[in-house]
Amino acid sequence: MPPRFTHRKSTTGCLRCKARKVKCDEQRPDCGHCTRHGVTCEWPTLKPRMYNPDKPKAVTRRPVQPSPRPSLPSPELGSMRILEMRLVHQWVTETCNTMSSAKIPTMARMWGVSVPQMAFEYEPLLHTLLALGAAHRSTLLPQEASALRPVYHGYIDSAVQRHRPVTAQLDDTTTDAVCFNTVLLSLYTLFLRSEPSKLPYNPPVMWLTLAQGIRTVIKSAYVRLVENNSPLCPLLFAAPDVWRSTDRKERIYTGPMKPLQFLLQYRPEDDAMDQETLEVYEEAVAYIERFYIAVQKGTEDYLLRRMFCGFPPVIPQAYIAYVAARRPRALVILAYAFALIHEHDDIWWLRGIPAREVEGINSLIPPQWKWLMIWPTHVISVGSAQGQEVPIPRTSTVVTESFTP
Repeated sequence: MPPRFTHRKSTTGCLRCKARKVKCDEQRPDCGHCTRHGVTCEWPTLKPRMYNPDKPKAVTRRPVQPSPRPSLPSPELGSMRILEMRLVHQWVTETCNTMSSAKIPTMARMWGVSVPQMAFEYEPLLHTLLALGAAHRSTLLPQEASALRPVYHGYIDSAVQRHRPVTAQLDDTTTDAVCFNTVLLSLYTLFLRSEPSKLPYNPPVMWLTLAQGIRTVIKSAYVRLVENNSPLCPLLFAAPDVWRSTDRKERIYTGPMKPLQFLLQYRPEDDAMDQETLEVYEEAVAYIERFYIAVQKGTEDYLLRRMFCGFPPVIPQAYIAYVAARRPRALVILAYAFALIHEHDDIWWLRGIPAREVEGINSLIPPQWKWLMIWPTHVISVGSAQGQEVPIPRTSTVVTESFTP
């Protein structure tokens, strides 16, 4: 009779070793036998021992993982899941606090609590938050920037793909999450202007267009949002008030200071300036005048950044078309907007952008319009628009002297 080998019976071994009636070394996630034979190692589900004669034991099949496995906190968590958790953490702990007006408690709660809650119910918003978290993290950790760039581009592509069909059918049932996503997508496109590019300069038409869409989306559901005390209300009621007035006369600045009227009067023949075109430029210049006055008064940084971001939603859509067509007057007005925010660009989604845009616009301006670009380029060089008086041309069509700040 052959000798009998005695061993302690394994009660918690893998399923394959039990079926073969061999001793399992119980090394998880893959035992020694399964590793040696190159097969999937499966384990019984760990549950409290409660006897139920009518219910068979359940078996959880584990997905095949490449060997060796990465060092993770749990074999059930993949690297992408860990990354997503990091990016959500990035948003709720840091990125949300960099949004405009986040210094106001109601706005801080909106960005840090309400928006993440909505993101778990509206996937495009969740993907936008992940993209912004990744973009912000890339600015904080330059050593991770190259690895994070495809991450935030990928998430934003997914967000836009799912968000676009929703915004194509706007009505009074438009949700808060759709509105928030529209706001954050425009912010993301502005941040993209900070990425280096070897291509010739193009005006920021995508940012202007997406930001203009904020007005369209919010307008479709404004009454319902206010009546239901939407979490979006702190954003709707925060200064500057760009949503409630549909009358252009109420939106145009009518105070005693009109420092930038020369932007309307200079070389009118270049624009074939009819009444409709004039009104488009009047609204754009009026907003920049408000902005200019706020800068001269020393308004707080976060309010000035909000005023800057409020420019595209307020201006007429035709103005964006003029920028896309590279009309000199439209480009000069935009350069003044960027110059005014230059001193206050010390936030990750705006840093370095004003100077690049002013320089880029200046490269497109024809020689006869260069005089109007002296002030924006001067502001960029000295670092501040506060205290820098704008030029006053001697005539609307011919300038005989160069402006010297």
